[in-house]
Amino acid sequence: MRTIFMLIAFFIESNLCMAQPAIQVEKQTFVNVGKAGYFWQDSLGTTKFEAVEQFKTLRFTKGKSAIFNGGTRGKVWWMKLRFSRNALTQPYLFIDYASIDSISLFYRDKFGVVKQIRSDMFGVQQNDAVLGTGYVFPLQQVKGPVGEIYLRARTMNTLLLPVKLVTEPVLNHALIRVYSIQFIYLGIVLMILIFHVFMFIITRSKLFSLYIARIILLYFIAMACYLQGYGLLLGHYVAEFIFLHAYVFIALGYICTILFNNHFLKIKRQLPQLHKIFNLLIVGWASVIFCSLWDVRTFTNALTQILFLLTSILFLFSSIKLIVIRGYAKKNPLIWCYALGWIPVALVSIYLVFSLMELIPFQSYSFNLLTFSGIIEGILISLGLFGQRLRLLARHNAHFRKQRSLLQEQMEGYRKQLYQKAIVPIEPFSLKALTELAHAKDPSFMKRFRETESVFIHAHLEISPQLLPAELELCAYIRLNFDTKEIARTCKLSVRAVESRKYRIRKKLGIDGETNMHIWMLGLSNRPK
Repeated sequence: MRTIFMLIAFFIESNLCMAQPAIQVEKQTFVNVGKAGYFWQDSLGTTKFEAVEQFKTLRFTKGKSAIFNGGTRGKVWWMKLRFSRNALTQPYLFIDYASIDSISLFYRDKFGVVKQIRSDMFGVQQNDAVLGTGYVFPLQQVKGPVGEIYLRARTMNTLLLPVKLVTEPVLNHALIRVYSIQFIYLGIVLMILIFHVFMFIITRSKLFSLYIARIILLYFIAMACYLQGYGLLLGHYVAEFIFLHAYVFIALGYICTILFNNHFLKIKRQLPQLHKIFNLLIVGWASVIFCSLWDVRTFTNALTQILFLLTSILFLFSSIKLIVIRGYAKKNPLIWCYALGWIPVALVSIYLVFSLMELIPFQSYSFNLLTFSGIIEGILISLGLFGQRLRLLARHNAHFRKQRSLLQEQMEGYRKQLYQKAIVPIEPFSLKALTELAHAKDPSFMKRFRETESVFIHAHLEISPQLLPAELELCAYIRLNFDTKEIARTCKLSVRAVESRKYRIRKKLGIDGETNMHIWMLGLSNRPK
């Protein structure tokens, strides 16, 4: 009985393949028609259209998903589509993916003549119709009422064919809507980029510079200019350069992201074993750069998918381990956003890698998932970085408050010491002790003399405020009954210089030449205080 059912199913499937139902263009909306197409792999890459046209239906494989995934081996694939339309309908074939090495459309016109329209990233011709981030092929001249068209496509990276058969009104309306949304996405990412540039200018933090590099390399160059084809808007040569070196930009973007994650979470100190794994991933991404420049495309594609998956999962694991489990963000809940930001990235990376490996079908919304996850990640990571800056600011403020309180305590201590010194009476030196200080040439002699003989000093300054410090010092020696030779020996002056100073002091104090200076000054020191 099982055998009979299998034979019946095989017979029905064979009839459906032989029939190859046509797509009704009038009823077609802006959706991919990959499941309605039939595909054949040209292993040699040299088969002509006339030969493919004569193939039997069984040589083709029916599409299994809305977007055809031709793999990463750089093989040539043929796609066959049948469609029907009325005489007033103007059908168009739209391929919403610009990152294709070469793509050619073959069909027979109303007179049975073979027509070819070729379009690619390496030589735009006059008959090519390139619109925004995809390719548009008019099908008005295809032989009807049921027409057959063949697409020949090849890419050095990953061959994805999101093909749509639509009428002109549907195409115009859908493109305006789709491209408007895409520009909104670009505007959001641009605002995130401006925020990080502003924060970098203010803080000069390495974190913001590394995340700026991630946004530019992975979103604007890899996603917008490469995957979505906006590099064509920057000029053909720029688009070609980005297309040829796409994996170089992706690898550099993930190297910057690994350094960013390590610096933010202090991976080297907190998780030293995981830090070694991240270093190995950096080596792996550096190998992607080398292989891409060396043009080893098959190995580069496979290695990129593996590293893309591992890196995204490890980002999520490290952030959850430190922020959630170890409580890195207990005092600032905004840092939780950092861990949440890697969740959509990890989930989308798992889905995309499994889709590219053909473990699950590649759906129409797969391209948008990558864009959505990038925007959500950018917003949440920005909040996490802002929370981290708030945490550091709060820590610095607490440190400054503590230092200020310590400084105030020290100032109070110094004030108390000064007050205690002020109220402690100064014990005066005896004339004998002052004489010994003078003979010893002690630097503190004049300070001690001023403290002990304050009345003497004030009396001299009241008589002659013009007395110089050196002259006051000479008066102190005279007060201690030093003769001229002793003063000269103590001050390291000549006898004549000492006599000249004595003469000037006599003039300033009004002492005549017959009066003994020692006796005169002794009289000043005995005045009441």
